[in-house]
Amino acid sequence: MRGIVYAILGILTGWLIWGLFTKDFETNFLFMYIFGLISGYMIRKKESLPDE
Repeated sequence: MRGIVYAILGILTGWLIWGLFTKDFETNFLFMYIFGLISGYMIRKKESLPDE
């Protein structure tokens, strides 16, 4: 769980740095990246559970 938090912090940091250089703080891509990260994490976690 700590890894996903660090990944989200990395995405936010990259978004802020990119926004400072381009003066364009587009939030659509930020939310898409975070949503994709969380959904991929949930799918991986669900598939790695042992069958009962």
